[in-house]
Amino acid sequence: MALTPFKINIPDSELDLLHRKLDLARLPTNLANEDWSENNGVTLKLISDTIDFWRKSYNWRHEEALLNKLPQYKIPIEVEGFGTLETHFVHSKSSANLSIPLLFLHGWPGSFSEIRKALPYLNEAGFHVVAPSHAGYGFSSCAEKAGFKLEQDAELMHNLMLKLGYHKYVVQGGDWGSHITRKMAIRYPEAIKAVHVNLITMQKPTFETEPNYTTFEARSLKQHEHFDTQEFAYCQIQHSKPRTLGFAMHDSPVGMLAWMADKLFTWSDSYPWSPTELITWTLLHYFPGPTTGFHMYRENGPEEVLFGADGSKLVQVPTGVSAFGKELEMVPRSWAEKIYNIAFWEEHERGGHFAAYEKPKELAGDLDRFFHSVWKV
Repeated sequence: MALTPFKINIPDSELDLLHRKLDLARLPTNLANEDWSENNGVTLKLISDTIDFWRKSYNWRHEEALLNKLPQYKIPIEVEGFGTLETHFVHSKSSANLSIPLLFLHGWPGSFSEIRKALPYLNEAGFHVVAPSHAGYGFSSCAEKAGFKLEQDAELMHNLMLKLGYHKYVVQGGDWGSHITRKMAIRYPEAIKAVHVNLITMQKPTFETEPNYTTFEARSLKQHEHFDTQEFAYCQIQHSKPRTLGFAMHDSPVGMLAWMADKLFTWSDSYPWSPTELITWTLLHYFPGPTTGFHMYRENGPEEVLFGADGSKLVQVPTGVSAFGKELEMVPRSWAEKIYNIAFWEEHERGGHFAAYEKPKELAGDLDRFFHSVWKV
């Protein structure tokens, strides 16, 4: 099996280079009082103050030690047509007897570390949690040729669970993780007892009679429309020019910080992001190199996700949904029931895109109630 324990250990030379780049950061000071900029909180003052904190107070080694408290491993996983990919993951087992194996799938711009806050709740509730870094993210290797799509991500994750000895398991996904979760449910229903997602994006189904939408659902649709029409440029550039954008982000920690802060501020529900959190989330993409994470967008364009081979298929396995009030991509239950076998639906007024990080107790509670209702261990 060749499973090996793993600890993050960024070389001192990388940290030295990082600080030299921060010292030489060149900011657009001529925009200090602009009144035409985007309304996302990523102002000259925010970036300038964060760089100052980064240079004088931020301690990567402290953050690295906190991350290394998570039990991490690497293991080689075969994917048909792509050889072996070295896959990084957290594997935290519950002390409870007869625990349920839970595969937790993150998205972009997140990472495996999104599980940190929810992990104690999930272990206590009786889940063995596996939280991998997707291919090309963090400390997992990436495919060396084109064509590594969601189907391959699904195969990689399924093979990981099999290698760990979990022939029956459940899956939770948000962002890209929700799309991979869907692929896995369609392709491996014999192994997956149930799935749970906190993001659903789809085309409006055909209804004989238009459903009556609740206030929550109407708001979700409005937010979804705003995201699709006003906040989707990042997706278009990461889909069309991941390598070109990657050169800038790979070289500039400040550029990566600004790109990250935009998403964290606009996709969350007024979460009080600290300078330390902004920087750590940034570095979990900057140190390994962000380009390969962008490539997931290159391989899976919006049209393919919505209209591809599995776009309209019904997920047969029991499906749970946690709909958070500020999630940018959520649809009404009547829509979701067209492509999922909905067995659990819970709405939360507060919470945004990064549910496991923003509202860990609420998400873990939903997973506990739903998965234990369909899998009587």
